[in-house]
Amino acid sequence: MKFEDVIGQEALKSHMQSAIRFGKVSHAYIINGEAGYGKLKLAEAFAKTLLCSRMNPDYDEDQIAFPGLELEAKPTMPDVIKPCEECISCTKADHHNHPDIIYISHEKPKLISVKEIREQIVDTVDILPYESKRKIYIIDHGEFMNEMGQNILLKTIEEPPEYITIIILTNNKDTMLPTILSRCVILNVMPVEDSVIKSYLMREGIVDYQADMAINFAGGNPGKALLIASDPEFQMRRKEVVDVMRDFGIFNSKQISDVASRWESDKENKENYLDLMIAFLRDVLIYKNVEDETRLHFRREISVIRELSEIPSSTISKMIDIVEEALRKLRVGVTPSLTIEMMLYKIKESI
Repeated sequence: MKFEDVIGQEALKSHMQSAIRFGKVSHAYIINGEAGYGKLKLAEAFAKTLLCSRMNPDYDEDQIAFPGLELEAKPTMPDVIKPCEECISCTKADHHNHPDIIYISHEKPKLISVKEIREQIVDTVDILPYESKRKIYIIDHGEFMNEMGQNILLKTIEEPPEYITIIILTNNKDTMLPTILSRCVILNVMPVEDSVIKSYLMREGIVDYQADMAINFAGGNPGKALLIASDPEFQMRRKEVVDVMRDFGIFNSKQISDVASRWESDKENKENYLDLMIAFLRDVLIYKNVEDETRLHFRREISVIRELSEIPSSTISKMIDIVEEALRKLRVGVTPSLTIEMMLYKIKESI
């Protein structure tokens, strides 16, 4: 794992590289943000670089001076802060068997227990690093630690041995105790530019129109974009929304009820249907105003878009408002089946 393997996050990479260059590595970090941004990759690149022999200003085992032989100068920090990919330390880090990079494991799906924190961290921090000058603990899904578990960890973070660095990865730093937050360097992942995500998706074999659609829904999250672009169920939901919008004008009450029931029953994805409706209606509005197919996310559905572009712009805008209102209600917990059905009736009335 290298810093270059992380999509975007240039500010965080720069922070970590500067910390290494100037010897200002903290004893504790929190890398915060939703899944899909490569937090674990970032932590692994940081750990690997920290332990790389090339980054170590002292001589390694291969540079032992023989009697009567003096080395001319002590090595200095390289100009480019990145792992060498050649030393034993880098190889072990890549294979996840470096004794000084410790990944905290847990048995229960969404709980890191007090016992696991105590046995894997608290009881081992006083053991010196085996092969390096530093020992690194990586806690993925830090939000799985309950209050008691965090309090157990707190003493180690408050009084750490000088050779340890603890990296906590969390989807939501607000689940962490204020006392933990105040003693860690907090690095928040940031949305990645669309152009950067698109290049990444194209390298992963995603075709152009799927990449654009995925980016539209990913909100700057490259992992989420890849998941959407390669998810056949997402493509099925997309097709369903287009089919509904195409035939909506002739729907009767039973058909509206059936659509609402299907979307509501897809518990984890019901909001996606509404997001797709909004994106599709915005494409209709864009095409109506500029007739530029290259700006559309639903380019494959251009025939349906052309047909619906005959609807007045004010009506299309009203339909978007109706869907956005329904989406807000879903997100605050209003009954999904009723919300979706009422939304569909309002749209039908507006056409």
